[in-house]
Amino acid sequence: MISDWLRIAPRRIRDRVEGRSRVQAVLGNISWLSADRIVRLGVGLIVGLWVARYLGPGQYGALNFASAFVALFGPLAVLGLDSVVIRDLAAQPDQERRTLGTAFILKLVGGVTSGILAILVFALSRPEDTRLQWLVVIFSGGVLFQSMDVVDFWFQAQVRSKHVVLARNASFLILAVARVIMILSHASLAAFAWATLAELALCALGLLIIYTNAGRSVLSWIPQMKRAREVLRDSWPLFLAGISIALYMRLDQVMIGYLLNESSVGIYSVAIRLVEIWYFLPTAIAASVLPGLIQVRSENEQLYKTRLQTVYDVMGALSLVLAAGISLLSGLIIGILYGQAYAAAAPVLSIYAWGTVPVFLGVASSQHFLVENRNRVSLFRTFVGLVINVILNLILIPVWGPAGAAFASLVSQCAVVVSIWFVPGAREQVTMIFRALNPFRLAQVIFRS
Repeated sequence: MISDWLRIAPRRIRDRVEGRSRVQAVLGNISWLSADRIVRLGVGLIVGLWVARYLGPGQYGALNFASAFVALFGPLAVLGLDSVVIRDLAAQPDQERRTLGTAFILKLVGGVTSGILAILVFALSRPEDTRLQWLVVIFSGGVLFQSMDVVDFWFQAQVRSKHVVLARNASFLILAVARVIMILSHASLAAFAWATLAELALCALGLLIIYTNAGRSVLSWIPQMKRAREVLRDSWPLFLAGISIALYMRLDQVMIGYLLNESSVGIYSVAIRLVEIWYFLPTAIAASVLPGLIQVRSENEQLYKTRLQTVYDVMGALSLVLAAGISLLSGLIIGILYGQAYAAAAPVLSIYAWGTVPVFLGVASSQHFLVENRNRVSLFRTFVGLVINVILNLILIPVWGPAGAAFASLVSQCAVVVSIWFVPGAREQVTMIFRALNPFRLAQVIFRS
């Protein structure tokens, strides 16, 4: 049976994958996950830049400052469960109800805890800023709805992301229209924060509907203390790593807000958003190849390494093309999309764009350590990145402003990837990463038909 996406693919691609059901499933899943982000890339970019222009650097910076602050506590809502749950659902389908029920309760409790902590910490650190306090309260409510992401995990384990994409895009498009209406009706800053909360709530409802339509029921989920201990035993290194990731991915915005001002946060935010919208590519590829890597790892060690190298090659080629293009055109991109008010974001974008290379390759290496159940490696390397990022931010932000934060992020992201050289038994992964960056190998990946 030919997949829907394959019917419209070029004939050369059809000839190479027709009859290979597993390859078709992986490529189809990547296509749907990519379609999700492409819609967000197009519509989200248009609406997002309209919102940024409407609010201006000051108010837009305040919105992103509050969002970034809440994101620092986000790992408590995730608990490092995502990849572990997907892995277990793929490897142990008979434990589906227990795995999903347990993951849902853990994420719900974690979401409540993270929201309360974010509100309390911000109120204590900036008691005089009631406007930002209310934004933090609104954004904190969103983490509660993310507990329904366990439905997404199930579809990813089945390599069936089509329905999740449709549900997420439906809620996204509805709220995109709502944001346009808010701009035209001259809505307040708080209204845009409420729109973010509404999108998460609507998305959670959509996930519930598609899960029910798939013949499943959340009422059949069985939370289990024993299963919780098993999941947390494997996920705690990823949870701690998630804290490090959240800190060095969002702490820069928070530090800019504390060390400089909200307008500087706005300048920095538009730059990093233009880069981070591309991070769906490594995530989509990783989510789609992980079940296959898990299977082949137990069957053929050499084939596993070959396929993992292919993942590195693809990640390296994609990231370098993106980084070079965005960096060289940064001034033009900012000028066209955001206008003169955000002109200072161009050098920030030019620097931050190169972070796509270590980010893409880092996601690829994470799949190896997940398959090998060596999640503590993620903890080690993200902690290294965090320490470097904080130190460089403290030094560079007062001197170079938002551009200093971009440089600090780039260096710390590179450190995350290279640091696995010091992990016993992991040096081969560093070799594979540098092999993927070989110019001749890159040319083969880019131009290979």
